[in-house]
Amino acid sequence: MNKKTANEEEKTLSSDEKKLLKKIEQGEVELSNIARASKISNDPKHQVYTDMGYEVHPKEGLVYRDADSIARQRKAVLQLIKTLGSAILQGKSLMNISMPVIIFDKCTVLQRAATNFAYAPIYMERIYATDDPVEKMKNAVAFYIAGLHLNLTQKKPFNPIWGETYQGRIGDDADVYCEQVSHHPAVSYVYVDAPHYNLMAKDEYTFKVYPNSATLKCTGYRKIIMKDKDKTTYIIRYPWVESRGFMFGLPVFTYNGDIVVEDTTNELYAMVRLNAGKKSFTEGFFKKNDERNDFFKGLITKSKELTKETGKKAFYSKEMISYIEGHWIDYVMIDGDMYWELNREKPLPVVDVKDPLPSDSSFREDLKNFIVDNEAESQKQKEILENVQRNDRKLREAYNKK
Repeated sequence: MNKKTANEEEKTLSSDEKKLLKKIEQGEVELSNIARASKISNDPKHQVYTDMGYEVHPKEGLVYRDADSIARQRKAVLQLIKTLGSAILQGKSLMNISMPVIIFDKCTVLQRAATNFAYAPIYMERIYATDDPVEKMKNAVAFYIAGLHLNLTQKKPFNPIWGETYQGRIGDDADVYCEQVSHHPAVSYVYVDAPHYNLMAKDEYTFKVYPNSATLKCTGYRKIIMKDKDKTTYIIRYPWVESRGFMFGLPVFTYNGDIVVEDTTNELYAMVRLNAGKKSFTEGFFKKNDERNDFFKGLITKSKELTKETGKKAFYSKEMISYIEGHWIDYVMIDGDMYWELNREKPLPVVDVKDPLPSDSSFREDLKNFIVDNEAESQKQKEILENVQRNDRKLREAYNKK
């Protein structure tokens, strides 16, 4: 099988990136100022993105405007290129490469993973309240898409060490448990327990850096098990993330690829194409394509085959049930009805529990120092943790060889 797929895979360097890489290697690079976009949205409804350092562009979607963070990113990318060489920018995952804390966020991967479920109490209760399988599916799709904007920061979270945990609560009755179950590869598990539902996730991340962009791909799945009479179960597969404009051009954040949702109880399937203004598998069926890169469109069907690229004729099948479209920045519309709208449905905060396990992320010394802006000590403590983890790994490998 070819390693490259239509949606994701090994990225080759553009001519601009090759030129930039050569300049960096020769010490000739001069960083440009942050490009300004025209026609930036000043719509008050987008204040949530302004607060995260973004502005909304008519074609590029979310454009990053946090000058301090961008400067830190550029410094880190230059350092990576100089210390690790150009080969690492052509496909090697950086998930297990030690990164400087200057580009970090004040949380860990586990804490950020818990935030992905902040809409669960809203949409899981909607699913629980209806017996209609199609209506349930629509809310399952909306639940996932609504959460895409929750972790948009360009700052990198701290990588958890093997065995690290996090405990939190969403709303009144949804308990969240996260654990790092593997270091090589980096794999996290999430479990949410609530009276009417359980949620699970397995997240395995691959993070790659190129001269002017980075990709974050998460292989794994999210699983919903409702505690209704049918124990309705959904499996959700993820799209992937791209950030570009580290060195030149607009600093843009976008999702690419497909979201696939399967209702294994009722044999319903949904497929949603992200960044669907490009030529799409649904082109010719839906009424419009949209240039803004946060535009998506898709379908709900009884046929698993219709979630594959099988040609236009397939989408006129009688097994086609519903159409999906919207902008993940702003709204989700299914069959003309609004299922999520920014500022209408509010995500619930994830609150730390009072007495977590000793392995909880909140006890990390590097994170504690970073939260109080002591970057030097945070970097020191991070390196101590990483050395402990490397030594533990050597001990496990030696033991397994016996």
